Amino acid sequence: MAKHSIIYAWLILTLIAVLPSFANNIDPVNPTKTLNVPKLEFLKNYEGQNEIKILNNRFRVDYHVKEVMLLFFRKHGSKPIVLIQPDGSKIYPKDANAKTIEWHADISYDLIKLQDPMPGPWQAVGRILADSKILVLSDIELQADLFPSLMFQHEIIKAEARVINANEMIKAKSFNEVITLKASLYPSKDPEKENFGSDIYQFGEFLDNGKGLDERPRDGVFTIEYKIDTGYGEWIPNYRVNAQLFTRELEQEPVIILPSPVSFTAIPAEINEESGEVGRYHYVTFNVDDTYVDNLSLLFQGTIKFPNGDKQTFSIDGLQERRLEIFNGEFGTFKVEMDVFGTTKDGREIYLDLPEFQFVTVEPEIEYIELPEMTEMDTVVKKVAPPEPDFPLPLIILMNVLILAFGFLVIWLFVLKRNIKNPFAGLIKKKEKTPVEPETVEKPKTEKPEKKSPIVDESDDILDLSLPED
Repeated sequence: MAKHSIIYAWLILTLIAVLPSFANNIDPVNPTKTLNVPKLEFLKNYEGQNEIKILNNRFRVDYHVKEVMLLFFRKHGSKPIVLIQPDGSKIYPKDANAKTIEWHADISYDLIKLQDPMPGPWQAVGRILADSKILVLSDIELQADLFPSLMFQHEIIKAEARVINANEMIKAKSFNEVITLKASLYPSKDPEKENFGSDIYQFGEFLDNGKGLDERPRDGVFTIEYKIDTGYGEWIPNYRVNAQLFTRELEQEPVIILPSPVSFTAIPAEINEESGEVGRYHYVTFNVDDTYVDNLSLLFQGTIKFPNGDKQTFSIDGLQERRLEIFNGEFGTFKVEMDVFGTTKDGREIYLDLPEFQFVTVEPEIEYIELPEMTEMDTVVKKVAPPEPDFPLPLIILMNVLILAFGFLVIWLFVLKRNIKNPFAGLIKKKEKTPVEPETVEKPKTEKPEKKSPIVDESDDILDLSLPED
C-alpha cells in the first residue's frame, strides 16, 4: 500500500506541474458559441507531393520548390488577383517578365507560373473561388490508355486520359476549362513503311463533359472516341496536354493499322437476253478477311437507301449468308451503310464504322450492249432485209381533202336540202337568145309624178279664239 501511495502522489505532482503550461496555451472556450477555427494554417508541401494546400487564400511554398503553377479561379468578370510574397511585396499581372513570372489572366481565372518562388507564406487577394489549385509543375504527369498494337481502318476505339498530380488524378471541376488534351498519330519514321511521309492525323480533343462516350462530367477523366480513318501502315500515337503556361506530351510505342477486314461486291440484276426483262433483285455480298478476326463472331447491321429515298434496315449474324437481297424497283443510286461488331482472334472486341457503299443501276439500252461477235450478224441482217418504203404523206393529204369535200356535198344535199345549180345553164341560154335592134327597143316607161295638192292659204289655218262681246 505504501508503494502505491507513493506512485499516486508522484502522478498528482506531475499533473500539477504540467497543467499550468497547458492552461496558458489554450484559449478559454465559451460554451454558448461555436468552436473558433484558426484563420491561418500552413501545410507543408513534402517531397513527393505536388499540390500546395490553400486555406483562406493563403498557402506556403517550401524551399525545395523550383517551379510552381498557381491556378486561381475567380468570379466571372472580376479583376485579376494580387499576389503578396512572404516579405510583403506584391506581384501584379503587369510584373510578368516571361522569365521568372508568367501570368495569363482570363475572364474567370488567373494562371501564374513562378520560377524559384520565395519560400514562406504567400497570400492571394481577389474574388477567388474554392476550386483554385497550386501545383508544382515538375510533378505534373499525363497518363492515357494505350492504343491496341493492331487496329483496322474505320475502327472506333474509346480511350481515356488523365492529368496526374503527385500520383493522384486532378479532379478540380473547373480544371478542364484551363487545359486542352488532344491525341494524334504521327507517320512512321521508317522509309520502308507504306505511310512514310504521310501527314499527321489529328483525332480531336478529349472531353470531360459527360457526353458521347464520356461517362461522368467533370470527374477528371477525359474521354475521346477514335475513328481510324488513316492509311494503313505503322503509326506513332502522341498525346499532348496544353495550358497557357505549360505543356505535357506523351508518346507511345508504334502501332500497326491494317486495311478493313470487310469489303463489298455489288451484283446488279441480270437482263434476260431472250425476253429483254431485267431481274427483280440486286445482290451485295460481304467479303471478310479472317486473318486477324474471328469470322463467326461478326455481326452486320445497317441501312439500305433506295434511289427514291426509301430506307430498309437489315441485320446479319455470323451464321447467316453474307449477302443482301435488294429489290430492283427503280433505276438509280443504291447506298448501303453498315456497322460491324466482332472479336479479333486474340480476344479484343472491335467496332467498325464502314464508309458508305454505293452502286448505280441504269435502265438498259441498245447502246450499252457491247457484244463484238454480234456485230457481223447485224450487218448481214441489214443486207438481207428489204428497205422500208417512204411514208406517203402527199397521198394521205389528198385523201383527206377528198373525204372533206364528199362530206360537205352530203351535208349540202341531204341536210340542207338544196339543189346544186348547173354552172353551164347560163351559157346555153345566152347562145339561144337573138339580138334586138336598137330602134325597136322600147324605152322603159317612167311613172309620172303625182300632182301636187293645191296650196292652201296659210291664213285659213289660223283659229279665231276671241270671245264674243255681250
